[in-house]
Amino acid sequence: MRKKDAHIEPLRRYLWTLEGLMVVLAGWLPGDMYAQRFQAGIIAGLTASQIDGDASAGYHKLGLQGGLRGNVYLTESQFFSVELLYTQRGCRSEADDPVFFRTTLHYAEIPLQWHWRLWSNDGGQSVVLNAGIAYGRLLGNTNDAELGGGITAALPDLRRNSFCALGGLSIHASERIAFTFRYHHGINRLYDPFAKPGTNFANSLLERFLAFQAMYLL
Repeated sequence: MRKKDAHIEPLRRYLWTLEGLMVVLAGWLPGDMYAQRFQAGIIAGLTASQIDGDASAGYHKLGLQGGLRGNVYLTESQFFSVELLYTQRGCRSEADDPVFFRTTLHYAEIPLQWHWRLWSNDGGQSVVLNAGIAYGRLLGNTNDAELGGGITAALPDLRRNSFCALGGLSIHASERIAFTFRYHHGINRLYDPFAKPGTNFANSLLERFLAFQAMYLL
């Protein structure tokens, strides 16, 4: 059975908001300060997700990620960033599981990160440590599951707000191009059976996912 929530319209509104925030920031900062301390970037990448409590193990659920980033440079070696992303998370059965399921959770995500440059050279190459927190708003889901497998029974009662701690490493191949690996671990549970008695799903659900990003800095 395949079930799709109406997530297209919320995603459209999110993208309009994202564009508006970047335009406002560009207009608010003085021109010289904007050029020296602020840098925007475009992000595209993949995610590999799992959900603790879904009766499967491993980061089997692949998804897409994309959006914008703004960097604010504090010193030569430290800077702060905010990202506005569309992120697919979720869970998927293993190849040898008797019941197939694949659930995609669609999020609008705002990661806030602190960055520390561990190494750099005059050619614009560098290695950067990243750590921070991310807020995500669940826009909807796409569920493909046999016999109601996976987290199908919990989908109507999933929490809309998600908070994750994150950490990772970025490799800047040049002043414009960078590649990032990040690990995200849920802070709050996606689903808590004790918070709403009478639901049909017994397990608590906690998200974890990996993000592999390519970024172009403008």
